[in-house]
Amino acid sequence: MQTQAYAWLRTIPYEPSAAPFVFDALIDAHDEFQAAPFIAAHGLYRQGTAALRNALEVMAHALRFAVRNDQQGFDGWRNGSADPPKFGNSVDLIGRDPAVAAVEAALGGSGLFGAHPNGVLRSLYTNVCRYAHSQPGHTNADIWQSNGPVFIGRAFTRFWLDFCDVLLACYVLFKIGYTGLSLPDVVGSVAGNAGDAWHGLAPAAMTAYFD
Repeated sequence: MQTQAYAWLRTIPYEPSAAPFVFDALIDAHDEFQAAPFIAAHGLYRQGTAALRNALEVMAHALRFAVRNDQQGFDGWRNGSADPPKFGNSVDLIGRDPAVAAVEAALGGSGLFGAHPNGVLRSLYTNVCRYAHSQPGHTNADIWQSNGPVFIGRAFTRFWLDFCDVLLACYVLFKIGYTGLSLPDVVGSVAGNAGDAWHGLAPAAMTAYFD
């Protein structure tokens, strides 16, 4: 588990200037990827999955400013002087970038950034929000069916599948914001085992962005 978090950390460029707009988000996402498995392994599945949501959000928000070279908007977000971005708006803005739109057209359907029906990013976000918002049937108590925390194998398996799906999406966002990224070897098998939220697009998306 920690191998994936470490691989993410190793891919972050040493100089912030090499990845403007996204460098801080890469560090923030690493914190979430490092903490989430530890939290979930201790039976706190809702909190572990909420960390995945945080990683997906911070990467999408950073990239919305990167693709538009919006320094003022970025500064307002990071210093708290502007209203927090909305995830759906960030996904839409990324999808309108010409280079991204070209890949989306090649992938077909709603791709990664589309809506109506949801593309991959929105589908993943829906999955992790189910836990972050403590919807009925998805609270820790619902999962434990007792006092806790309690380790539940099926719940951790669900968490780990969500982790892998979100990690894969974040690598795509990482690549869009930092074209020098090479996909770590330990991520190679993840695309071939992506969940339903990827709509079968993971292998093609990895090829489009990383080959």
